[in-house]
Amino acid sequence: MDLTTLVNEHINLLSDQFDHPELWQRFHQLEHSPNKFYLNDYVVFLKQLLSLQQDPLITKLLNILYAVCSAHAGDYQTAKNILENFSVKFSQCPLVAGALFHVQKIQQPDNPKFDLQDKMCSVPFDRMDILEDSVHLCCASWLKVTVGNLKTQAWNDVWNSPSAELIRASIFDGSYRYCNKMLCPRIQGNQLVPMEKMKNSSPRWKQIIEERKTYLENGPEIINLSYDRTCNLSCPSCRPERYAADNETRKIYAEMQERNIIPLLKKAKWVSMTGSGDPFASKTFRKLLVAINKEEFPELKVDFMTNGMLFTRKEWEKFSHLGGQVARVRLSIDAATKETHELLRRGSHWETMLENMKFIGELYQQKMIDQYHITFVVQLENFREMGNAVDLAKEMGAGLIYFSKISNWGTFSDEEFREKTPFNESHPLYHEFKQCMQDTRLKDPIVSIPDLESFLALV
Repeated sequence: MDLTTLVNEHINLLSDQFDHPELWQRFHQLEHSPNKFYLNDYVVFLKQLLSLQQDPLITKLLNILYAVCSAHAGDYQTAKNILENFSVKFSQCPLVAGALFHVQKIQQPDNPKFDLQDKMCSVPFDRMDILEDSVHLCCASWLKVTVGNLKTQAWNDVWNSPSAELIRASIFDGSYRYCNKMLCPRIQGNQLVPMEKMKNSSPRWKQIIEERKTYLENGPEIINLSYDRTCNLSCPSCRPERYAADNETRKIYAEMQERNIIPLLKKAKWVSMTGSGDPFASKTFRKLLVAINKEEFPELKVDFMTNGMLFTRKEWEKFSHLGGQVARVRLSIDAATKETHELLRRGSHWETMLENMKFIGELYQQKMIDQYHITFVVQLENFREMGNAVDLAKEMGAGLIYFSKISNWGTFSDEEFREKTPFNESHPLYHEFKQCMQDTRLKDPIVSIPDLESFLALV
């Protein structure tokens, strides 16, 4: 096959912009065959094409091919430069993430996190994330593909849509092609479970794995409600200004809740609210919380994701009937000082936050809530405070502090986002970030840090 035909074949394959590890494997085979010279010729040909190409999508795909092939030809620096730049510019693209994941795999062949074959992720088989105009089978940052829309479709048609089945099939074939491999904490933290072990964990999983089931008769056990963006703050990483749903929008939410959400919750075991705003600022979610009871929702546990500013003693009294049904409170702070917190949590008040953090710690000690986690999104303004945040979490009585990289939800330009990510090797503060990651407090048992775990190896 001539090189032009080969490039066209590869471009067509990658044009869906999902990961294609089967293609990367072909380059691996070429690298370790007598035809390695052909791989070098291909790299030179790709470079020539890039100098002539003007179409943005084709240029992107050619660069990805060029990067992966360069890595297989031994030029890791070129590959990393291209793909780390793209990981900022196209931060939620599974193809870019998959290519960078593969290049890292070449450099770390003995690292088990890169071996996804015969590994099971339970999330798309258990979970439904409901956004304003789309539904996902995981966090949308890690699994961008939508499987439907509960405003217009019945929940079962969404849960078993063609896209949903393709996502589950990608787990069975080991490609995980729809997932963002660089952001997913289960992949980055090597937390995927061997299929054989998962198969033996329950009759349900035995059937799912042995039959490779992608169509699931029972609905999701875990539901994340993220369709109301109403929030009392306007954090720069999320939105330029405060937002509150108007009456017409709340009416649409109410209809969707009555038709789809409540029937799902009555059979579910876990509901999270909310990854889109704050549950205590939302009239829609507050109404739903009042309706939840042990009689109609016998197995349901509630997981709060909140900025904490409205989680006061007075507000808790309005929802105290949930005591014993609260599985977890996840409190997002992103700082360990007043200045940084009020910068990154625009509209917040540090003293109120500290008071509410202590109160939630009391609820945790009284077993009114099962788990108390603090979350910290790592970025330019706060990475120097990570160690102090561990101390703060322990002082406030939390059971865990979870650190994760910042994602670009469309809030930042490419250049702004590049500046926000000191954990990227091209960032001018990268070496200082690595130094901060050597803080021994980040090795405390209370810390979970899956997508930055590789830095801890230096500690």
